[in-house]
Amino acid sequence: MINKFKHIKEFEHLMLKDYTAEKITLYFAVETALEGYDDFENNTTPSNLNPKTIRGYIHHITPEQLVYKQYGLSNMGAVEIIVDEKYYNWFKLVNKITFDGNDYRVMREGNADGTPSNPRGTVVAKRAFKMVRLVLVRND
Repeated sequence: MINKFKHIKEFEHLMLKDYTAEKITLYFAVETALEGYDDFENNTTPSNLNPKTIRGYIHHITPEQLVYKQYGLSNMGAVEIIVDEKYYNWFKLVNKITFDGNDYRVMREGNADGTPSNPRGTVVAKRAFKMVRLVLVRND
């Protein structure tokens, strides 16, 4: 019997090698305070650090799938990414995600008033064999 809580080398070889997986660039950020910083206004600006590149299996989602499937979205340009579970925390902390020259929404984006929320279009599902499926919507 296969233990679905362990990595399977053949599965990783098939999903995350050069001929199937594509590069995803993740940009982390550091909050910097400008001159005249005020604690009450919280006027910090994020500045991107050097990017980290990971490999993942990327599947483009058609508009019909977005409307009729579980995602409940109507935006165009969504992708479904399957990556190793160890990168899940990176996706929660990242400031910018790029793939094929397009930027995608990050999980920690908030509302206009600064309160954090789950942005429309970010769906996360943990899968067997220590994999994670992320659905990200392109920024327009």
